[in-house]
Amino acid sequence: MSLILFHSPKGGVGSSFLAAQLAIQLAQRGHQVTAIDFTFQGALKLNFAMLPSQSLANMSRTPGDVTVVNGVELLNGYDLAQERDFREALAAGHAGLFNPEHITIADVASGDREMKSILYDRCDLHICTLMPEAAALATLPLVVPGTATVALRKTAFVLNAIDDTRRLSRDSNRFVRQLLGDALIANVRRDEAVNEALARFEPLTKAAASSPIHGDVARLAVAVEQRLGRAPEAAEDAGDGAPRGTTKR
Repeated sequence: MSLILFHSPKGGVGSSFLAAQLAIQLAQRGHQVTAIDFTFQGALKLNFAMLPSQSLANMSRTPGDVTVVNGVELLNGYDLAQERDFREALAAGHAGLFNPEHITIADVASGDREMKSILYDRCDLHICTLMPEAAALATLPLVVPGTATVALRKTAFVLNAIDDTRRLSRDSNRFVRQLLGDALIANVRRDEAVNEALARFEPLTKAAASSPIHGDVARLAVAVEQRLGRAPEAAEDAGDGAPRGTTKR
């Protein structure tokens, strides 16, 4: 099993969007992927073109129903995560909470420091999303409080919503790259098509097939594979991106 934690100390930087896009890209590259939404907001499913009224199958301690979209198994982990004994089991490294054959992507809200800390200790890779703006970059010391950003060995950074037409964005990109070096594993460009796709409840691949974001996320997926020591596997057809409902596992 490989566990990827998506958490940023700053909300509103696109962590859920990137978690969803990475999950889809890894599935397209042949990996078995599960994405778990540990947030109260439940925004992860929106990035899979699901409606707000549609529910995800709940994560449970035993195998049960899952929702499959774009070849990715989607689960709601928020409800179960409110149970103290579940968090204690996670902290203790209890086996069987995650599918051992899958790459599991956990999307955790910026304000849920307890869940972030628990999963950080267990994860193989922590991805922190940044944006090229002062408020986001000012939170770098809070990624793991008490530890220098450059000393975070299991943390990788993605700079999201880059706009090279804006000076602050260009300067922020240079600053972050100089500071983080190889820990900055991907840049993702800004594209209004993201919000347009969300507004229409359409997959980004359908709403904007030529968006530069697709290439950016593909490069992110390669970087993640390298970090995890996993090669791409024989890819399967993920379909048209429409939700497939719940299935048993």
